[in-house]
Amino acid sequence: MYSSPTSSTCASLVVGDPTGLSEDLLVDILVRLPLKSLIRCNSVCRAWRRLISDDGGYLRTRLPLIASAIFYRCGVAEIDDEPRYACTTSGGSLECSSLCFFPFHRESAIVDCSNGLILCRSSLGSTLHVVNPTTRRWIELPKPRRRSQLSILAFDPSHSAEYRIVSFTGWLAQGAELEVFASQRRSWVEHQVQWGLPSDAMSTTIRYFDGVLYILAYPDQVVGIDLTTMACRKIELPEATKQEGRVGRSSGRLCYTHRDGDQLKIWVLRDPNGGDHWVLRDVIGTQTLVQWCPETSHSSIFSSLPIHQFKFLGFHPQREMIYFWLPGKIVSYDLSKSLMEEAVEFGKEMEMQGAFVVQLCLYPFSSHVSDSVAEVRV
Repeated sequence: MYSSPTSSTCASLVVGDPTGLSEDLLVDILVRLPLKSLIRCNSVCRAWRRLISDDGGYLRTRLPLIASAIFYRCGVAEIDDEPRYACTTSGGSLECSSLCFFPFHRESAIVDCSNGLILCRSSLGSTLHVVNPTTRRWIELPKPRRRSQLSILAFDPSHSAEYRIVSFTGWLAQGAELEVFASQRRSWVEHQVQWGLPSDAMSTTIRYFDGVLYILAYPDQVVGIDLTTMACRKIELPEATKQEGRVGRSSGRLCYTHRDGDQLKIWVLRDPNGGDHWVLRDVIGTQTLVQWCPETSHSSIFSSLPIHQFKFLGFHPQREMIYFWLPGKIVSYDLSKSLMEEAVEFGKEMEMQGAFVVQLCLYPFSSHVSDSVAEVRV
């Protein structure tokens, strides 16, 4: 197994590297590549694969966590249209990622996506597939025993190589019946969970990280389901959810945000004394967003946009940063610097189609991403 280099070995040549570059120089080049190109570099030689695929090693610690892909739709109501997915390019723009390698792409709809993987449901027989658009591989899942009412893809490559599909098959008074498919086990297992809240209070705002599925519950709770033990935990929110309530992870902590009038409030959950403790991290108003709009050809349009046009997309898992969608762009807002910058620009084709973001994916390169569904034929 390749080990992380020490300071004395970082400048040494990579053994077996056909370019003859030092490890430092090679890493400086690799970290600038988009995810697809980095994965292709795995097959250059054994030395490169060893360097790239070492999850805890030198390269991965230097890889930036960027907006790697988005799941999007065009127009107003193309929910049943074929899957639409886009990945970032080296120039920072988005390009449509063709799913033609997936033979059922024209008869399938994207159900969910999670950190580089897509969950698709075929209109023929409601068959579920997990698709990796980066490695162009896919797998057909066995059918669950019961009909799914809501299916969630749970994959966190920073936590585990395993992905899970959580299929909610029935609702109890204060819980749910569900089946969980685990990629390592390759089978569905039935469970019952009790979250201690009326089931009609549970929303479809769901996020997964560190092995826990977090569900926003109205008006003022979030429920965490540990997918290993199936134990549930209730966390009371600091304020009742109003508009655009979201939960997520930032700097390793659970975060909560919602829109209150023309303000976006952001809280961070801290646990200093063994109890849940929310801290108000920031309050962002319309004028703040407009003030820091990027200087682009569209800046005059952005400056006149009302607050509801700045659609909250998600938290950066490792930094104090959040993301918004604006027509034709994704912008980042650094909470520590109060700085708003353009993160990703849509390609002309996507912009002309009226594309709007459904879900933003941010993830670093990991062999967990490149190896997911790797056994599937292409």
